[in-house]
Amino acid sequence: MQYKSVNGVNTNLLSLDIYHFGQATPKKPVVVYVHGGGFAVGDKANNLVNKQNLCSSLGYILVSINYRLSPASYSTDPYRVMYPTHNNDVADAVKWIYDNIGDYGGNNQKIALLGHSAGAHLVALTGTSNQFLPSRKINLSTLKGVACIDTEGYDVEARCKEKNEVYLNAFGQSNTFWFEASPINNLFMGTAYPKFFIAKRGNSSRIGYANAFITKLLVTGVSVSEVTANQYDHEGINDAIGAPGEIAITEPLKAFFAQCFR
Repeated sequence: MQYKSVNGVNTNLLSLDIYHFGQATPKKPVVVYVHGGGFAVGDKANNLVNKQNLCSSLGYILVSINYRLSPASYSTDPYRVMYPTHNNDVADAVKWIYDNIGDYGGNNQKIALLGHSAGAHLVALTGTSNQFLPSRKINLSTLKGVACIDTEGYDVEARCKEKNEVYLNAFGQSNTFWFEASPINNLFMGTAYPKFFIAKRGNSSRIGYANAFITKLLVTGVSVSEVTANQYDHEGINDAIGAPGEIAITEPLKAFFAQCFR
């Protein structure tokens, strides 16, 4: 399903797939998945079977979305796809889902986001920034939950200052963009945010980015569930979601969604 049209852009990059039950009664909760790939590669259909089976078994609709991608390698071309294009595409997809998911048996008052890697940054910023959903007349608190699986993208500013090429390629050279694209900088007391689930792994630096974001969420009064899963590598932690017999990520994530949708 195409959620918007942009001249000259491959329609697949602006599309989403809906795994639903038809006109169900009552309407079903909705999990929106955003794939990773360094903001440069990936597709909504990749490695989705376990997530699809998990959501189906729980009675949830799964929607997997695409977004425009940056060049596959570091580029300083000022016309390349970069922030905030990825985030605007995700926000437009969520807006389309909010407006239309009822036609597929979904409940637009029970929507949660799930993202891995770059997709985890995208859902984290979607759930914290006033620039994206609120400008589309959707309150951040309309989202019931945001689940982030293994990213360092909570602090884009720090990653860019470290001259990480993945982040420079996606966020450019603007210090202003780096700051506003960092979910950790978008949390303010007195704002109603969705619940968060943070799955972390890796070296102390990588886990440190996640822990700093968790601390800021908690200080701001946001409900947070967290899991550390160093038994997995970066791809493995995503592949584990919904895998038969998997409990380290799947069971805590199931509990999180149950809390979001109760």
